Amino acid sequence: MGRLILAGGGDSEQTLSIDKEFVNLINTDKPLLYIPIAMDTKFIPYESCFKWVNGVFNSFGIDNIIMWTENDLINKQIEDLNQFSAVYIGGGNTFSLLEHFNKALFTNVLKEYVENEGIIYGGSAGAIILGKDIGTCSHMDSNDVDLKELSGLGLVENYSIWCHYKIGDDTLISTYILEYKNPVISLPEETGLLLNEEGMKVIGEKPAFIFDGEIRKIIQPGHYC
Repeated sequence: MGRLILAGGGDSEQTLSIDKEFVNLINTDKPLLYIPIAMDTKFIPYESCFKWVNGVFNSFGIDNIIMWTENDLINKQIEDLNQFSAVYIGGGNTFSLLEHFNKALFTNVLKEYVENEGIIYGGSAGAIILGKDIGTCSHMDSNDVDLKELSGLGLVENYSIWCHYKIGDDTLISTYILEYKNPVISLPEETGLLLNEEGMKVIGEKPAFIFDGEIRKIIQPGHYC
């Protein structure tokens, strides 16, 4: 099993401590793969995404970043991913992101990559797709691609992931759990989750919240779920 980092969202200052955890995991001599395809290019072009990710990681000494967009995902195999230190999946529209991955059969490649010691960092939408089901984004993302199958990669045990969590979301989360029967890990901005062989540890600056049925549990940074 590889390692995963999930971030609940936020700007580069809010995710700084999470980004540091990520950098400490990877071999910085190898290039980092960046996949920004959740972003709507009508508003933010990929060139701007690439400039942003370099702005985040160049300060950590990571200067070799390769960007893949939709067409680059087609016919890829695990061997194509093994050349990279890690895969960074950026935020945007979760439905669109999963639709692109499914169409290119890239979800299966990512699963195999993680099973073979790969490292994935998912931010916001990139974190949500790593969970069991992406219905947790329905309150903030529009399903313009008419995606019917909402199953995520299922890499976070049996949990679905709720990003940009605020206390006011609790009623929406309860409704989601009633409908989908999945427990939920909710990540505020500035909060992340590190999954490795030791378990699931909350990282970042704020606690994570686990919802399971009627139970709501607070997990502080540095503690395991």
